[in-house]
Amino acid sequence: MSRNVEASNKTTKDRPLRIGMFSESFHPVQNGVTTSVRTLIAELRRHGHHVWVFAPEHHDQPEHETNVVRFPSFVTQFNPEYPLAYPFLPRMKLASQIERLKLDVIHTHTPFVLGLTGADLAIRNGIPLVSTYHTLYREYSHYVSFLPEAFTQGVLEAFLPWYYNRCSTVICPSKMSMDHLQASGVDRPMAVIPTGIPLPQPADIRPEARANVRSKLNIGPETPLLLYAGRLAPEKQIPWLLSAFVRISDFVPNAVLAIAGGGPLLEELTELAKTMGISDRIRFMGPVPRCEMDPIYAAADLFVFPSPSETQGLVIGEARAAGTPAVVIDAGGAPETVQDGVDGFRIAEGDLEGFSGCVSRLLRDRDHLARLSMNALKTAQAHTPDQMTLRILDVYDRSRSMSRPEGMSAVIPAHAEAVADPHMASHNISK
Repeated sequence: MSRNVEASNKTTKDRPLRIGMFSESFHPVQNGVTTSVRTLIAELRRHGHHVWVFAPEHHDQPEHETNVVRFPSFVTQFNPEYPLAYPFLPRMKLASQIERLKLDVIHTHTPFVLGLTGADLAIRNGIPLVSTYHTLYREYSHYVSFLPEAFTQGVLEAFLPWYYNRCSTVICPSKMSMDHLQASGVDRPMAVIPTGIPLPQPADIRPEARANVRSKLNIGPETPLLLYAGRLAPEKQIPWLLSAFVRISDFVPNAVLAIAGGGPLLEELTELAKTMGISDRIRFMGPVPRCEMDPIYAAADLFVFPSPSETQGLVIGEARAAGTPAVVIDAGGAPETVQDGVDGFRIAEGDLEGFSGCVSRLLRDRDHLARLSMNALKTAQAHTPDQMTLRILDVYDRSRSMSRPEGMSAVIPAHAEAVADPHMASHNISK
C-alpha cells in the first residue's frame, strides 16, 4: 500500500494536512485568482494545516516568504503584468524534492505550466489532485493575439477537458463555471464553492472611513457615488459602463463614478471619458491593494459591474461585505450570489436602458438603498473564508479516498506544455 493510500484513511480531523498549491497568479500580482489563493492559504494555515506555494518569480515579490517556492519567469508583450514560469524548469526543480515534502494533496489553480507541473507530480507520486477552475479561459483568447482566434479556441476546447479529467475533484466557484466545464466534456466529480470574503474590520466601514475616502476623491458626503473595481481590460466591458453612466447622469447630474483598478485600457478609457464629456465626474484611482479597498467599497452608494465573463466576481462579494449593494450584468458566474431585489439587482446583458434606469432610481431613493445595504451585510455572513475552507477540506478528504481516474496515464506528456500556451495564464522549504 502506498504512503498516500495509507494516508487517505486519516481525515483532516486526525492530523494536519500537507498541501501543495500551484498557481500562475500569486502575490504581488493583483487579480481574483491571487485573492482566492491567498485567502485559502491563510485559512488553511489558521486551521493548522501546512501549505507550500509554487509560483513564478516576480520582481516585486517579498524578500522573505513562508513556504513559497518561486520559479524563474518571463513576461510577454501581450500581458506584461503577469510573469510566467518557464516551461519544464519547475518540473525539473521539484522532481528531487517532492518526495521529502510528503504532500497529502496537490491543489492547482491554473491548468498551464505550473498546473501541469502540479498534475505531473501528483500522478507520478500517487498524490490526490484537486484543481480550481477559476477562469473562463475561452473568454480570454484575445490575449493570444498572434494566433488565429479559431486556432486558440480549438486548442482550449481539446486541452481543458484533457487536463481537468485527470483531477480527483474539480472545484468551481459558481454553478455557471461548473456547467461550462461539464459541457466541454469534463466528467470528474465537481464541487461548487465560491471564494470566501473576509468581513471588513469595523473601523474600515465606519462613517469616518467613508468620509476620508470621499475627501480623497474630492466629493462631498452626500454626492451619489458609484464604484467599479477590477481590471481595465476588454472583457470587463468598461466602455459599456461609461455609456451607461452618461445616461445615469441625465437623471442624477451630480453622480460620480470611481474606477479602482489598472490594466491595458486605462489610457483609452481616460480619453473616452473626455470624448463623452464625463471626465470631470470619473475618478480613475489606478490599482488599489486589496487591504485598502474596504473603506472604498463602504464609501460608495452602489457597486456597478458590467462584466459578463467572470466565474464568480469576487469584487461583488467584497462590496457586499462592506454593506454596498451591487447592480450587475446577469451573465457569467458573477451574479449568482446577488439576490435580485434583496441585496442588489441583476440586469440582462446588453440592456443599457435597464441598467442605467435601475442605478438612477436607486441613487434617488435613499431609503431603498439603505434596505439593500442592510441585506448585503446579512448576506455576507454566509460567504466567509472559514465556511469556504471547511468545504474545501471536505473535498480534500473525499479526494484522498478516491481511486485514480480511469484511463489516466501515470505521466503527463511533456509536450502538453506546448499545447497549453502559457500566454493564457491569467527557496527554502521548511517543515
